[in-house]
Amino acid sequence: KKAIEKSTCIYVGNLSYYTTEAQIYDFFGRCGEVKRVVMGLDKFQKTPCGFCFVEYYTQDDTEAAIRFLNCMRLDDRQIRLDRDPGFVEGRQYGRGKSGGQVRDE
Repeated sequence: KKAIEKSTCIYVGNLSYYTTEAQIYDFFGRCGEVKRVVMGLDKFQKTPCGFCFVEYYTQDDTEAAIRFLNCMRLDDRQIRLDRDPGFVEGRQYGRGKSGGQVRDE
């Protein structure tokens, strides 16, 4: 729980498979400087599968993004934001049996 409270990372769900990294930087840049974006990928095909992680430099920017951008539309989809304990290598891959997201199966 403490890791989530101190984290500057956000999980972004319900992304369009066609949303680009540049669009994400632009959209989330409204709330502060984005440190990095990690696109969620199908673990077998290495293609986007509808989620990403956005990391900010400060907790204030992270909180502002969650407050103001959660449930907004990006690329014609209503996105869902959750505070994340922090990106760890390997988490960019979908966990579903088919390689994509579990919720799509």
